[in-house]
Amino acid sequence: MQLALLMNILLLVFLKSILSRCSISKQKCDEYSKAVNVKQDSPLLLPNSGQQSVSECGIVEVPLIVGGTKAQPKEFPHMALIGFGESENSKLQWQCGGALISEQHILTAAHCLYSRDNGPARRVRLGIININSKNTLQEIGIVSLIKHPKYEPPSKYNDVGIIKLSQMVQFNAYVRPACLNSNENINARKAIAIGYGKTSYDSVTGSDDLMKVLLTLVPNNDCQSTFSTQPEKRFIQDGILNSMICAGEEGGGKDTCQGDSGGPLQIVLEQPYCMYSVIGVTSFGKFCGFPNSPAVYSRVSRFVQWIEDVVWK
Repeated sequence: MQLALLMNILLLVFLKSILSRCSISKQKCDEYSKAVNVKQDSPLLLPNSGQQSVSECGIVEVPLIVGGTKAQPKEFPHMALIGFGESENSKLQWQCGGALISEQHILTAAHCLYSRDNGPARRVRLGIININSKNTLQEIGIVSLIKHPKYEPPSKYNDVGIIKLSQMVQFNAYVRPACLNSNENINARKAIAIGYGKTSYDSVTGSDDLMKVLLTLVPNNDCQSTFSTQPEKRFIQDGILNSMICAGEEGGGKDTCQGDSGGPLQIVLEQPYCMYSVIGVTSFGKFCGFPNSPAVYSRVSRFVQWIEDVVWK
């Protein structure tokens, strides 16, 4: 009898710890959402005037990176730009994107932690929508680069990485984390991709402006055929897995491109207010904006437990 009681107690403790663990990212999502409200002084002419809470939400409707439009100030405060260089003193090449997910961590693609041509990721820029912006810029160094333990290039599976910054960011209207999607089933037909990558297949360089594009989520079965031939097949020998998301447009013209890698694929949450949920991390594609050629993203819900262990353990 006592043994059975002890076993039940241990089971309850175990279940409680699992539930608590699974809710870390949700708790943080709720916590970070409060940063959208800032304190401002009330007009002096009002009686009992003091400070009031004012929303700095910058999310706007996406009218529809390839076929995209320029992002607006404060619209994607979690967007990060990653710079690479052989040393701290070398000129950095800003080649990948990422998403701020905590006070000190960036979620990106594992292949965006190191550049074959320019060395490791060195610094991160936040708070901007133009690569040359200075007014709202926060540029921070990097202390550690953490790739998913099952990422084994050149394979495209488990293409997820985390960057730990050298200091905590300062939350404001231009810099705020996004939420992590933990739901396997995504209650949306479309999602928003953002990045500084090439704006057409034949572009030589990336965009100076942060671009946004609304993409249709493509069922994995429909996506398989795009990557079923060589040479793509050798990078995904088991095909498109459930740990991946495909997104694009049947008619082409809208897509993520080179330079968008590591950036977030996201949907707008109804609750909490003014928050995005990152559902995917830009991983790879075949062509930029070609018809019936969706891009592939690492499915965040499949990696939430690992992310939580790294960021909030």
